[in-house]
Amino acid sequence: MRKIFFQYRIAMLLVLNCLISFQASIAQTTQKSSLVYSVPEGQWTLQQWAPNIIKLSFHPMGYAHNEAITGAALGKALSKVDKTLITQNGNQILIGKNKEVVLSYLQDQEGNKGFQIGLTTDEKIFGGGERALPLNRRGYKFNLYNNPWYGYAEGADNLNFSVPFFSSSKGYALFFDNGSKGYADIGKTNPNLFQAGFSSGALSVFIILGNYQQTLTSYQQLTGKQPLPPKWALGNFMSRFGYTSDTQVRSIAAKMRQEKIPFDAVIFDLFWFGDSIKGTMGNLDWVNKSKWPNPKQLLQDLKKTNTHPILISEPFILKGTKSYPFAQPYLAKDSLGKAYELQDFYFGKGGLIDIFRKDAGDWLWKYHYQQQIANGVDGWWTDLGEPEKHPSDLLHNLKDLGVNRMMKADEVHNLYGHYWNKMLFEKYATAFPNTRLFHLNRSGFSGSQRYSIFPWTGDVHRNWSGLRAQLPNILGTSMSGIPYIHSDAGGFAMGEGDPELYLRWLQFALYTPIFRPHGTALYEVDPNAFSYPSEPALADASVLDKVKSVVAQRYQMLPYNYTLAYRQAAFGEPLIKPLYYAYPDDTTAVNIGDEFLWGDAFLVAPVLEKGMTKRDVYLPKGNWYDTHSAMFYEGGTSISYELSLDRIPVFAKAGSFIPEYLAWEKNSSAITKDSLDISYYPSINPSKYQLYLDDGISKNALSSRAYETIDFTSSGRGEKGLTINIASNQGKYQGKPNEFQFHVIIKDVLDRPSKVVINGKEMRIHGRKENESQDPKQAEWNEAKLHWLEIPVHFNGKLTKIQISW
Repeated sequence: MRKIFFQYRIAMLLVLNCLISFQASIAQTTQKSSLVYSVPEGQWTLQQWAPNIIKLSFHPMGYAHNEAITGAALGKALSKVDKTLITQNGNQILIGKNKEVVLSYLQDQEGNKGFQIGLTTDEKIFGGGERALPLNRRGYKFNLYNNPWYGYAEGADNLNFSVPFFSSSKGYALFFDNGSKGYADIGKTNPNLFQAGFSSGALSVFIILGNYQQTLTSYQQLTGKQPLPPKWALGNFMSRFGYTSDTQVRSIAAKMRQEKIPFDAVIFDLFWFGDSIKGTMGNLDWVNKSKWPNPKQLLQDLKKTNTHPILISEPFILKGTKSYPFAQPYLAKDSLGKAYELQDFYFGKGGLIDIFRKDAGDWLWKYHYQQQIANGVDGWWTDLGEPEKHPSDLLHNLKDLGVNRMMKADEVHNLYGHYWNKMLFEKYATAFPNTRLFHLNRSGFSGSQRYSIFPWTGDVHRNWSGLRAQLPNILGTSMSGIPYIHSDAGGFAMGEGDPELYLRWLQFALYTPIFRPHGTALYEVDPNAFSYPSEPALADASVLDKVKSVVAQRYQMLPYNYTLAYRQAAFGEPLIKPLYYAYPDDTTAVNIGDEFLWGDAFLVAPVLEKGMTKRDVYLPKGNWYDTHSAMFYEGGTSISYELSLDRIPVFAKAGSFIPEYLAWEKNSSAITKDSLDISYYPSINPSKYQLYLDDGISKNALSSRAYETIDFTSSGRGEKGLTINIASNQGKYQGKPNEFQFHVIIKDVLDRPSKVVINGKEMRIHGRKENESQDPKQAEWNEAKLHWLEIPVHFNGKLTKIQISW
């Protein structure tokens, strides 16, 4: 009997042990910074990185390729895990106090490994980087694989800058910290599941809890905010594919000045290092002395006019080029350990720099970048960094990152551009510690933004579908934490030469992070390629004046746009954003993809079809003003807007302060920095705005506090009056004016004020009629159809109070 009893106990213990193993045993590490769960497929490790961020890592049984090499996440895990945010249920991990995220391990039939997350019926998923797809990516499956797509338009699902960050309408976001070739299946195969699979590497996902704004800000804190750009980068660029000679650059620059169109930089495409598109990549020098007789003199002459030269750079070194023999030790390898020779690359046969190697980066910096910087180059354009051609059997050496085996291209594909970005940024930081890097680029990974990149959306088709594709592409990438995403304004590839399209594209680009008209204009270099000039000075006569007005507005908006750059650098705020981000509870706004917000003040509704005379515009809840007419609109409704060729619908949110410089004809260096218009669009509610100012060039302006902030606050307009206060933090920086001349312009003032008082001193009010000149010593109420009140204010940094009575 006793023997049977002991046999029964042993059997029950075995059954219980099996049940415990199946249900997952919980063990907290001695460091108390992780929770570990074992399941039949492998082991979960959970860490807390912030109060609202949980990192989950899964190590499958027998998995040999668990390398964590992205370097995307900054900081480290906290010392404790908040267990109230974590629930384990069999093979599932539930995250959030309300169990917002239900997650389990995924292994698909092709051998990809990753995660699957449950989706609720009405859940929306946004993000994932560059996609010309609807903003809500639910119902789509696409690759997580940086991919060039020449001449793309609407529907292009896999483009140059794939970002594995996604936000949900249910109060969480996901960052899959894996840079290998992968995919995201957001309810396409199984409507109830979000599946993310990867071909190699550590399987880690950061779950970030909160609303859209909280999760994006937290993600930017996790992976890095973008540093301040040089202020000139927010101006206009002279650019095309591509300038073929010294004479051509000087001629078009002169034409720009003749037409009084400001520009701050000239971008040199691939003809600076060769005469043809093919066979020259890898020269890394100005080899044609007849076309470029004295490149250093050209660059220096541009700089004398405060115009910044920018050169293109690619990671491919082709056979027969000047640097090919010297690059051999630094090229990626084949299975025999020899430099891998690309056989079917569009530009020619050759190799790819192994950018993951420190010595390769050192060589490229010394042999290429340093030499051209010495000639006068002020910024860089890195192209083809996906990489454009990256065969799966090509091998990279990641020994410098702690990996003791050669890694295949697919295992590191999405990280190539990221490490190129990192190399260039860090080299600049060492060589030029107080210089803000301008780096136009095409590809990267999560965290690349902290390396001061200004990515564009790739080689878009020069047609109306290409223009329409830019809204989901740019907005989706901005919501993926890449703040300076922008397009080749006017379109890049093919097309038919449509002046209206060119104008409408520039009107849209006016309200994007970088304003850079750029397109194919090869002419005799390639007669088979459709050529159309991208420079505003060469615009068709039917739209030239309107194009010039757009460029002038870009410069007038510099104070507003530069403050947006500050908000990103200091707080991780996006510059451009979709309506759902700011109005998540507005059931109409969350479904709109053809409008967007530029900062907090502007709502922009681009014209996206040829010949449109009207377009519907939805104004979210709140009050709005047409920036053209200052007409007032109540929000929460759609309006039919009459269109004209000289503008697109743009509205200012009630309560907004908008700073603008006065117009000029050179570039940002010619700004009269002490004179600004401050437009205020009245609201019955209090509001505030902070203007950011510094010298525009010093990299360490924020850390050394070499800047000034000026706060504008409104009491809100009441029946009897309005009070506006202006105050400074008394900050100092090189070139700061002793005093500012503000022209405070209050819109929609239908009745003449009875009194204007500044710091207790009453100011005379003059009723100015249309076309009458302004008196700078008195307030003026415009009695014409605009109906605004303009108040001159001499601001020396001391608190200034403006009181207006009716």
